[in-house]
Amino acid sequence: MSSIMEKGRGERLILLYQNLPKGEKNAKTLSELLTSFNPTGEKTQSRAKLLEQDLLSLYSLFGDNSICRMPAWEEGSIAGKTPKYYLHPNFTLDSFDNENLFFWEMLDKFTANYLPKDIHNTLTAKIANVKNHQNLQYQISQLGQWKNHLFTIPSLLQAPKYDKHILKTIHQAIIDGKRVKINYLAKWANEPVTRWVYPRGLIFIDNMIYLTAFYKVEESISTPEKVYLDANRNYAIIRIQSVQILEEPIPSWVHDLSLEELSRKGMLEPHLTQRGKTITLKLKINHMAAQHLTERPLSNDQTLEKLDEKNLLLTATVMNTVRLEDWLISMSHMSEVIEPVKLREIIIDRLTDGLNQYTK
Repeated sequence: MSSIMEKGRGERLILLYQNLPKGEKNAKTLSELLTSFNPTGEKTQSRAKLLEQDLLSLYSLFGDNSICRMPAWEEGSIAGKTPKYYLHPNFTLDSFDNENLFFWEMLDKFTANYLPKDIHNTLTAKIANVKNHQNLQYQISQLGQWKNHLFTIPSLLQAPKYDKHILKTIHQAIIDGKRVKINYLAKWANEPVTRWVYPRGLIFIDNMIYLTAFYKVEESISTPEKVYLDANRNYAIIRIQSVQILEEPIPSWVHDLSLEELSRKGMLEPHLTQRGKTITLKLKINHMAAQHLTERPLSNDQTLEKLDEKNLLLTATVMNTVRLEDWLISMSHMSEVIEPVKLREIIIDRLTDGLNQYTK
């Protein structure tokens, strides 16, 4: 058997499922599994840790009666013990109940345009296998009929046509934790530029997909976080002309910066103020628009107080993003920016430019 542990994560998990010993009497320790899954004996310590994480991932994904451990997973810490692992003899990837099938169909319905083709093909094949086993029973159930009552209204602007090979390669680099070389044609640029970056993840804004990544930084204990954050860049996938996966692994400091943390620090979309800094927005807004914002507030600390007979004063702590500015323009017939003064001036300038387009 070739070394399973050298494969990318997605392929590795499938191969582990296919090759794990079945049944409790055939259970094996990590060392015994590594003998089969890592026959070259290279990087034994790191691959043992990786194998342990993979087994936990499979258990987390498929539940109690799938990947089994002795002592049981529920017992928590196994310090001082030598655990053994095996595949539950009755477990198969094709054994899904209606709730799981509902999940797979919804995943297929709403991610078909974003997943790499091979992963999407696997997903559709999985759904087909389940339907062959229980199609009639499922279709007549209430849950099976529910998908016929769901529909998503598309964005006003159509999604761009993505290069499937580029999207698949980026996805693989992220999963494998490898640096990439990209040729990127920035908006309004005449020539593409070459960048060597560590990919961190994919960001969805409306129907656009962006790669958030980092330039190389000399890592040390004394390196302040700001240095790492300053190395962050976001690239529209549609503008990446080519991508190549390199052998260099992504360093730990990149993994340590989660996408949630990057979002909180204002790194994942264009900001008009210093990244990570918020503003206090004060907005004069009429009662009709205010009702909309009671249903969908701008922030958790949003307040509305009476200003006069027709208007309310909205106060909210928000990030001063390009999207906020665009939204304020769209609401300009029902609202007026009071503060910050600089933002107010920007909105006035944009509205004046727009009016000039119609009065030339």
